[in-house]
Amino acid sequence: MTLAVSGLLALVLSVILTACCKKLASRLQAFDVPRADRWGREPVPVLGGVAIFLAVLIPNLFFFSALDAPMRILLAGGSVIFVLGLVDDFRPLEPRTKLVVQVLVAAAVVGLGLQLRLTSYPLLNVTISLVWVVGIVNAFNLLDNMDGLAAGIAVIAGGFRLVLFLIDGNGPEALMAVIFIGATAGFLVHNRHPASIYMGDAGSLFVGFYLAGLSLIGDWPYSRGIASVLVVPVLILLVPIFETTLVTVTRRLTHRRISEGGRDHASHRLVLLGLSEQGAVMALYAVALGSGFLALLSYRYGLSRTAVLIVFLGLGLAILGVRLAAVGPDLDDVARPESQADGTRSSASPTEVETDR
Repeated sequence: MTLAVSGLLALVLSVILTACCKKLASRLQAFDVPRADRWGREPVPVLGGVAIFLAVLIPNLFFFSALDAPMRILLAGGSVIFVLGLVDDFRPLEPRTKLVVQVLVAAAVVGLGLQLRLTSYPLLNVTISLVWVVGIVNAFNLLDNMDGLAAGIAVIAGGFRLVLFLIDGNGPEALMAVIFIGATAGFLVHNRHPASIYMGDAGSLFVGFYLAGLSLIGDWPYSRGIASVLVVPVLILLVPIFETTLVTVTRRLTHRRISEGGRDHASHRLVLLGLSEQGAVMALYAVALGSGFLALLSYRYGLSRTAVLIVFLGLGLAILGVRLAAVGPDLDDVARPESQADGTRSSASPTEVETDR
């Protein structure tokens, strides 16, 4: 009952706060401004991340006494990352500056004990954990490029993480997960197509950090071997990982900086292959649901029983990636149909910036 009430509270709070953030964004002129190399063509408020953050923080503070040290560390680190994103939404920062701050925050939480303990070598575990946190943070930053995409994937990933916590009887961790799901789902009410508000960097960085951190809290992963420690988290967050890989590889091949903007994300390429914006988002939702269910099967029945399915999933995504990559090489030169003109681009600051987050 506590979980259901907490999730509902976070959802309602998020819906209300997001509506308030729309008005605040109008007063502060905090809009996502369209550009020729971006997906959106209408100015849209960009302070949805504030609503998500507050809808997560307030209920967690109410249950603060029930949270142990790792959970409090996750909230603290998430708060710093949120501030970083909020600053960038109003005063664009250099990509290198943001990366340095992300690494420092990740190093702090990892140093305080939130780690993927894959090996018997502490330094290697720390390195892997740093890459995991910073990688997922930036993966969601890249994924936030179309109406409802990043928020919907976050809800799905959070839902599977919640199920894993419930399976192992980790009540406080499950509470953190259900609050996150409610907060993100409440924002999604306003962010689904056609979006009336974006989450901005404040939202995408915070959402990525929080989800990465949920994989690091609790002792449950270390009782079932490498499938639980690494394979399960990767499967749950496979869509943002796939998105990051696709964008990184294709931009490298076309000699572009990864931090540049562009209409070359997986969702954009799916639209250019003939899907509607809603269809592209739903297709990526379906991948997230499929990989998430495979994560549950791997966790419950062991990696040996799901290895073949994981291999087929990997091959399928590899084929999809090659097909999507062939749509380019430079999508900035491809005319987007007017029927898709109300789609969003990657969340960014209200001023013109070079980064594609």
